[in-house]
Amino acid sequence: MALRRTRFLTFSVLSLSLASTLLTGCAAGPNAATRLITQVTDGVEGQAGSIKLRNMTLVIQPDSSAVLVGTIVNQDEATDAVLGIAINGAQASIGRAGALVSELPLELNKPVIFEGPSANAFAFVESLGAKPGYRVPVLVILANSGIVELSVLVRDRSAEFIDVARPVFTPTED
Repeated sequence: MALRRTRFLTFSVLSLSLASTLLTGCAAGPNAATRLITQVTDGVEGQAGSIKLRNMTLVIQPDSSAVLVGTIVNQDEATDAVLGIAINGAQASIGRAGALVSELPLELNKPVIFEGPSANAFAFVESLGAKPGYRVPVLVILANSGIVELSVLVRDRSAEFIDVARPVFTPTED
């Protein structure tokens, strides 16, 4: 009887050990979906050569306009420029220092920052046509590096984005 009980316990322990090893192991290996996650914030990232776009997010405003939040950095000696931004199919207004501009220069390691305490540029569209929680296409058109296509998350104006507001700018005469 004792031998039978010992065999039963040994078999049970070995079976449970084997089952737990098989059930908790990652069968997908190096291509596991949870291993390949790289986006850890709401902002998306993109790149065209040495031009890096980081933490790009859209913040919808009460009047249904949307403001772009994010940073663009040129890590090359050659100067480039942002010629335009399209948000959900509409041309965005871009500018610096309270005035609209036709392009935003990108110099070596001098980031163009949209929104926040160190912002030095702005980009927005008059009407977004999307709700918070959805993703919309954003195209950033660069003079030398081409076009960067992103799928950017739309956030509402709350929490860490409570201070993001459509910029007040001085229209320029064309």
